[in-house]
Amino acid sequence: MPAEIRHPLAVQYTLPGQRPYLGTLHELPDSVLAGDLARGLTAAAHPNGPIRTYREARHAVRCARHLARHLHETGFTGTLSSLTATQLTSYWLEFGFTFERHSRITLNGFLADSGTLHAGIRSHLEGRPINQQAGSTPHRPYSDTEWRRIDQAARTAIDTAWQDHRRALDSAERGTDPIANGITWDNLAWLIRRTGPVPVRAIRAMIPRAPWAITTTVLEIRDALFPSGYTALVYNLRLAMLTGAVPDGIDTLSVADFTHTGPGTGLLSYRKGRTAREALNLRGPAVRLLDQWLAHSAPLREHGGELSDSMWINYNGTALSGHPRTPWQRIKWAKTVGLADDNDQPMALHGGRIRTTWHHRRERSAWTGRTTIDPNHTPAIEGDHYLHHHTPAQVEAIEGVVEEAQRDIRRKAAPPIIATSQDAARFAADFPRLIADAGLDGDAVQRLLDGEQDVFVASCASLYNSPHAPAGTACPARPWVCLLCPLAVFTPRHLPNLLRLQRYFADQERHMTNAQFLAIFGPYADRLSTDLLPRFSTTAIRAATENGFAILQPEEMP
Repeated sequence: MPAEIRHPLAVQYTLPGQRPYLGTLHELPDSVLAGDLARGLTAAAHPNGPIRTYREARHAVRCARHLARHLHETGFTGTLSSLTATQLTSYWLEFGFTFERHSRITLNGFLADSGTLHAGIRSHLEGRPINQQAGSTPHRPYSDTEWRRIDQAARTAIDTAWQDHRRALDSAERGTDPIANGITWDNLAWLIRRTGPVPVRAIRAMIPRAPWAITTTVLEIRDALFPSGYTALVYNLRLAMLTGAVPDGIDTLSVADFTHTGPGTGLLSYRKGRTAREALNLRGPAVRLLDQWLAHSAPLREHGGELSDSMWINYNGTALSGHPRTPWQRIKWAKTVGLADDNDQPMALHGGRIRTTWHHRRERSAWTGRTTIDPNHTPAIEGDHYLHHHTPAQVEAIEGVVEEAQRDIRRKAAPPIIATSQDAARFAADFPRLIADAGLDGDAVQRLLDGEQDVFVASCASLYNSPHAPAGTACPARPWVCLLCPLAVFTPRHLPNLLRLQRYFADQERHMTNAQFLAIFGPYADRLSTDLLPRFSTTAIRAATENGFAILQPEEMP
């Protein structure tokens, strides 16, 4: 069973590929309510619910305790079935998205376990959350100098630990039983190598009349023979820096997940939290690093029992562990080696930032041909989390592209230039601004009004400076493109062709689906019918119609 209720009241999670977690609830003030919450937490475990990792289980139990204590403080007593929608929504509104999300998981699990809830609460559970998740902040990659500091600190720690380990093994090979042959460094190494990682008092108890002075020596030999949490942490950190694998995937590795595929190549299989198992091809440094770690931790695995298959097995001074990358260990190790950022402030090691930096550096070195960093990501996610940070030169170039696009949008949104008798007075008043906006001079304006620069539905202010072609090249755009072009000037003499174009749009609409028509002609047809033609008088439109303009045939369109 992935989750079951224990006594005293607690929920025991044994989720696939995750370390066990025991969430206690017996200390809650209302034992009846705690029992219902335990039912919901148990039923919400994988594969029947969304709780599928150690972290999710821990957060769900923590939020369930929070809900129980809050309800008790507000005077609520009884089961979840007697909880009202008003009480629950007040809790959600007060404490935000995280507590609402996890309480929804627990309540849905309670319903799945044949529990009953108030009708209003069931309606809320079927609908949208009250609180929306705040947007995440993209991980900022480490700078080149920060990356080098982390790399150098990890290399130094690994080399030092490995050299100490080799010397301790050599001492153990030379040593003999200290009980029979006396207390020496080699003899103590021989004894500790065979007894395994045990407390110092256990070693002292084995040696009659052992002096207190051997305590420091025993600690040094034990830490050299059997890797501590700090040693496992730097190997873990170095592997992340070499491969860019997800932190949770690296943390849960087992020995069987790494296999050699050649003399200097290997295959690393790991589980990503929200997807299935993934594989990573390793070469050179990463393969050598894992080989060295497996050799470094081999003596400890002989005494590891159930944890012997865990990749990151270590001894923390009191017990064996398989998870060295805890927050306090990362913080303490960074302080111990004196890691500082570019502002000379203590540097915090973050697995997500290490992965982001790895991708950022790879992106700058060469393109691999992949359109996304991770096949499980959308381009939007990768843009936010991995490709968000750029150099100043890149930012300047991107801003230039954005500004140019914004100028194009403004030109398209500007009202068309139409010279009708009704607009004559307004045109005269706006003439200086229109000339400046269009970049025209007096000769160009005269040619526009005389019809020397007419195209099909308008007069073009600059046929050889089109936004749709390179400078110095005649505009190749279709006639309807002029409807949204900032260089087009519309006069009454263009009205017949505008009406022909309207008839052409109507004919195309009959032969195309709505989606096709809107995608191809939608913006132009809307500009023509709602912005251009209403500027002309009814008399002018009637005159153009009565004159019997020819209907433009499809084959006449360029």
